[in-house]
Amino acid sequence: MTALGQMIKERREVAGLSQKRLGVACGLSDSEIMKIENGVRKKPGWENLCKIAQVLKIHPFEILLVAGYISESDIHPCMRIEGLDMLNEYELEVVQLFVDFMISRRNVDGTSKGGL
Repeated sequence: MTALGQMIKERREVAGLSQKRLGVACGLSDSEIMKIENGVRKKPGWENLCKIAQVLKIHPFEILLVAGYISESDIHPCMRIEGLDMLNEYELEVVQLFVDFMISRRNVDGTSKGGL
């Protein structure tokens, strides 16, 4: 089993889904899910991986990284913040206020005031 297959299988089982139910939710056959999990499908299409990621609540970058479509250097640091998708609208507004505050603290030369 490949790292990708292992990841998908573990996340699928945590979600309580069978291969068939995951396939239905993604618009794929259960045999396609089985092939991906078992490593028979060496390089699944990125579109299908993104569908699987959405159903399993995995960030698409995470699954595409494991599949080899992207590398760590392709992911901008601001995209590595996890859990934002689990916040409600009010909580996201609070996060945005904090980000705006941190930006406003920058000196003219672009360095942050104080050490965090």
